[in-house]
Amino acid sequence: MKKLASLLIFFAVILSVKAQDSTIIPKPFFSTNIAISEKNLSEFYSSFNINNNSIIFNANNYNIYSINKQTGTIEWEFYAGKKTNRLPFFHGNSVIIGIYVGEYAKCVRLNLSSGKLIQTLNIESLKTQPFFKDSIMYVTAIANSGQLIAYDLKADSIIWAKFIAHGVETQPYFLENKIIANAEEDNWFEIDYNGQLLDTTCKNKADLFVEDIKCVRNFKFLTHDNKEITELFIEKQFEYNSNVKVKTTTEKTFILGDNKLLIIGKKMKILKTIEIETIVTLPETYNNERLEILKIENNTIWLFYKDVLVVYDFEKNQIIKEQDFSYWSAHQVMLDKNNIWLISRNDGQLYGFTLE
Repeated sequence: MKKLASLLIFFAVILSVKAQDSTIIPKPFFSTNIAISEKNLSEFYSSFNINNNSIIFNANNYNIYSINKQTGTIEWEFYAGKKTNRLPFFHGNSVIIGIYVGEYAKCVRLNLSSGKLIQTLNIESLKTQPFFKDSIMYVTAIANSGQLIAYDLKADSIIWAKFIAHGVETQPYFLENKIIANAEEDNWFEIDYNGQLLDTTCKNKADLFVEDIKCVRNFKFLTHDNKEITELFIEKQFEYNSNVKVKTTTEKTFILGDNKLLIIGKKMKILKTIEIETIVTLPETYNNERLEILKIENNTIWLFYKDVLVVYDFEKNQIIKEQDFSYWSAHQVMLDKNNIWLISRNDGQLYGFTLE
């Protein structure tokens, strides 16, 4: 009996190994070959961003690299003095990124072609995706404290700043005539591009640590038509999981959470509910709970769902493409046309894959 049990275990192991071997592992067309120590990999912070011609890679070895996207060559490197998960941001022929000079955090602007320092900004670090109007950068940042700021890159000075405390970590909505920014938790306020608060009637008042902001709206996200997605809505639709990703088009809002994708039309009308794990084949073991909406194009949505890249036609209700990336243990993922780029937690390198 013991021999039979042992044989059964043996064959189960063999079948498991064969199943893993049969998994098609995507092969990269590009990879960096940068020296990164085991110590740096154990404390994993890394990021990258892509524009038309370049990839700026903030590697796990305290260096920033500019990679030519067409040739794959490293064109320059810049010592950052730190590792970070925060993205570098492009502006014209420059890139803005956080570094450390000694013990002090600094935000610098580098020439995108040469990597030479253009200026050191009067900002310690950018916290969200900036919005640019000519040479004026609007962004949440640490500048002595957590602030929403308007920064004149030409004059190298802050035009105006609004203290927002922990709201600094939340991406504002940059609309045509106003900014809707976070002032801690689910409290949002409206301000114009001159730094003037817009809501003075206080339909909804708040007692905030940010003392001069009293008039707020309470929500977690905004839809494409400026309707409020509340915490109650998220809890009702996704139960315990409030870790959702939201992306909008001009006509629809897409909300991705654990095992569910919602497509919302005008006035918060739910057009479609898609149970993700009924259409996606998950790996037997996946490395993380990463949820990303990479792109929405025509009737298709590109998702990175728990180590699986999914291209789904939500009008025809069918999978167009599904690819398992669990082998690569992705730390950050980005889509660029028909290529997927990722930083692998296995070795800290940046990889590029062509999607056939």
